[in-house]
Amino acid sequence: MKRTQKTNKKQSDSHRHRGWRCLFTAVSVLLIALTLSANVAVLLLASYVSNNPKRFRIDPTLFLPSEASAPSTLYYFPQSSEKNEEFPALNSAEVLEGEALQNGERSSYVPIEEIPDTLKDAFVAIEDKRFYTHRGVDFCRTGAAILNYVLKGGRRFGGSTITQQLVKNITGDNERTPLRKLSELFRAADLERTLTKEEILEGYLNVIPLGSGCRGVGAAAERYFGKRPKELTLAESASIAAITQNPTRYDPSRHPEENRKRRDTVLSEMRNQGYISETDYQNALSEALSVVESTASAEIGVQSWYADLVISDVIRDLTATYGYTRAEASHLIYYGDLKIYTLIDPELQRVLTAYYEDSSHFPRLENGKTPQSAMILLDPQTGNVLAVAGAIGEKEGNRLYSFATDAKRPPGSVLKPISVYAPALEYGIAGYATVYDDVPVRFDKNVAWPKNANGVYRGLSSVDVAMRNSLNTVAVRVLEEVGVSRAFHFARDTLGITSLSDGADGKASDLGLASLALGQMSYGATLREITAAYTAFANEGIYRNARSYAVVTRNDGTVLLDNKAVLRPALSEGNAELMTKMLENVTKNGTARALTLTEEVDVAGKTGTTQNSFDRWFVGYTNELLAGVWYGCEYPESLESVKGNPSLTVWDAVMRQCYSRVLKPRGEVKEHFSYPRLRAVRVCADSGLLISDACTLDPRGDRSTVAYFTEGTVPTEFCHCHTEVFYCGSGTEEADGVCTEPEAPSTLRRVALIRVKRSFPIDVFVTDAQYTASPYGSPVGTDPPAASLPYYAGLLEDGRYCGKSYTRLPFNRACRKKKPEPAAR
Repeated sequence: MKRTQKTNKKQSDSHRHRGWRCLFTAVSVLLIALTLSANVAVLLLASYVSNNPKRFRIDPTLFLPSEASAPSTLYYFPQSSEKNEEFPALNSAEVLEGEALQNGERSSYVPIEEIPDTLKDAFVAIEDKRFYTHRGVDFCRTGAAILNYVLKGGRRFGGSTITQQLVKNITGDNERTPLRKLSELFRAADLERTLTKEEILEGYLNVIPLGSGCRGVGAAAERYFGKRPKELTLAESASIAAITQNPTRYDPSRHPEENRKRRDTVLSEMRNQGYISETDYQNALSEALSVVESTASAEIGVQSWYADLVISDVIRDLTATYGYTRAEASHLIYYGDLKIYTLIDPELQRVLTAYYEDSSHFPRLENGKTPQSAMILLDPQTGNVLAVAGAIGEKEGNRLYSFATDAKRPPGSVLKPISVYAPALEYGIAGYATVYDDVPVRFDKNVAWPKNANGVYRGLSSVDVAMRNSLNTVAVRVLEEVGVSRAFHFARDTLGITSLSDGADGKASDLGLASLALGQMSYGATLREITAAYTAFANEGIYRNARSYAVVTRNDGTVLLDNKAVLRPALSEGNAELMTKMLENVTKNGTARALTLTEEVDVAGKTGTTQNSFDRWFVGYTNELLAGVWYGCEYPESLESVKGNPSLTVWDAVMRQCYSRVLKPRGEVKEHFSYPRLRAVRVCADSGLLISDACTLDPRGDRSTVAYFTEGTVPTEFCHCHTEVFYCGSGTEEADGVCTEPEAPSTLRRVALIRVKRSFPIDVFVTDAQYTASPYGSPVGTDPPAASLPYYAGLLEDGRYCGKSYTRLPFNRACRKKKPEPAAR
């Protein structure tokens, strides 16, 4: 029995030891796993930090306090300045009057020496009591904040030190995520290694938002108490420090009682931390505050659309060049006292602004709504933006949404020269006189596609005619020959239409016929980028981007941004002249023939109307100016009730004023385009080849026309499109028509019809259909088709059609004269 008990005890001890060993092993494994996980996490974090330095480092120059803290100044180059390819010498620039930059905040820089201890202590006591001892991060507060974040399901983080708040106010990074907080911690620690505590506190007290549009304690002291900071009492200092937690709720002018409660908390913290005595505390509690009676916001000077554009461009380039956040870049512009050398022409800007401020210049819809519009003027030789209007009416604020630079709208036919005809010229696929058939490209369930804007198909048409009349079918056919991918990259990568989408990241793709040939882009394009693309046509084939500024320097002259022009060869000089010639024809006898400026100077340009008539465009240029206009509703709506093309009307009116008020008085007008690299040759309008004898026999008259060619592209082949046939000319309705078996030569004459093969699943109206010859040879038969059909209609397959013209009796109907009976023997 005792042996059994001993045995059981040994077994029990063995189990107990085994249990402890298992627990020890499990704990050991867990600790090892946690250690490994922690090490892996640290390594991953270190790798992420090293690979994303801009997110975890900070530029200390943004935070260095400066008595010169002020908005940047805009400059411009007078027209009399000596210009070179990029821009005139900076010392020739003048201040752009009336464009003082403002961001709608009260701000008054106060050096740390002029900030009283009571005000500094109030902020430190309530915001960061260990400010003078930590190194940017208060690990006690951060640990508590992390625990709070975890327990409350990520609803709140908190725990920011003054250094962290300074970082957040400058960077504008308010994203509520652990990664953002981690970035803030690293940046704060980085800032503490660079700046002193006094510099950090000075920066913080000058940028902290304090309600009523106040930025910093200088503006707040003036706004709420009509004093400079050094004149504030203890109670007033605590009142200002009280605002920080919630600038709206604790605004002393709007919510005095809430501010008083929070002020008392600040005073209590100051006493508890030894900044003030009990007596000071009690005296401050009993002090009645006399807040200045004013609820007005900071006065905002309204900047021009051009100033808005410059600021946006500089912010964009600062973020790209230095890795700043947009808030950091904006802070530098408004408080960094920079010098920004713009490329504006103030006189042209005044003309454009005055026109767009008068809404009566723009037609309304039938429902009374006034659509929106925008216009941008460039120098065609440099690409410099000279003037811009971002919307209709008087501008009422700053940094507003601009329909010239921010809005993306389908460009319609103004894209055709960019994405279709320019690459076709440059790749040698088509030229001025190359002929395509203006008929539907395909049929979807017997619905013809594409349709032309006027609903008419013309038949055989040259590229020049297609451009003049904005023929969608020809644009599609040319694009098919160029290749969608090649045309896409030419428009996007060479001519700067960066809004074109290749379908990456799940986005809709513009790699299609409708997007590139008809301008029905998935997301649209900005007026700015579309207009800039035309610099390649106006500037000997060289594309230049649309720049709003040349250089940005610090106050001491150090160059911060050198905005050199982007120059890309796009077309040969000869092809650029060809494009200009065709676009000039658009304004002379095409869709833009309503222009009146053409009476004074040569104009080249292209109209555009988008699907459902939601947008109207016109982009045009002279020797001196390149301008684009967009007209449409803020939220797309049909413009069918608006007659004509308002963009064309606006362009014409503004440009006439630019010439009469600005350019002509300066003596800067060259009236005509020159085409030194083009050769004029007479060709057949229906083939684009040299004139043959048959071309003069066309029933419509002599089909010869003047076309233009670059060196080495003049045709050497004669027209073989026209084919001669016998035509019965008895003068009677029954006898007139094409004779396939002529018997009476005295009543016949030779004419030349155009040979083109067409086969449609439905009947299509084509202007030149009645002048077509049989594509199958000369049919012979005794049963001519009906007089409303072409003479070769019987040779078509069942259910197929060759097209018809808008006439009851087509010219190419069959002769119905009866043959004479054979003579009796």
